[in-house]
Amino acid sequence: MITVAKIRLTIDSNVKDETDRAKLAGLHLVVLEQVMRLDISDYVKVTLECNGACADKQPMEEVPGPDAAVPALLSERQQQIAAMLCDHYSIKRIAGELYVSENTVKKHIQNMKKALEIDKSGADFIYVLKQMLQKGGK
Repeated sequence: MITVAKIRLTIDSNVKDETDRAKLAGLHLVVLEQVMRLDISDYVKVTLECNGACADKQPMEEVPGPDAAVPALLSERQQQIAAMLCDHYSIKRIAGELYVSENTVKKHIQNMKKALEIDKSGADFIYVLKQMLQKGGK
């Protein structure tokens, strides 16, 4: 008989300012990189929820300006959503800020995965997407 254990690692933080929020986002990226490096992404889910502290953040400022390779593959709306995802926005929050339904955001994400040939999902997808945007392509 195989024993299955569910282990939860929680990092709870009350950020005071943008500097602290950026540090926490950096920690999230380090954890994602380790999950990818250890090849345990099939059974480890990493998420970052940002409530309140990110409310006044403009999504397009945080993501480095991509080269022409990735934007050429994505529509303007998909580029907006990609930037917001990389800035740890939830699907619900993206939908609210763009005045579209959550299903529309999900469909854009599906189309982005196809266009960029990314077969990952969840945090793994966002990690790969962020790497592509920073490098300007595959």
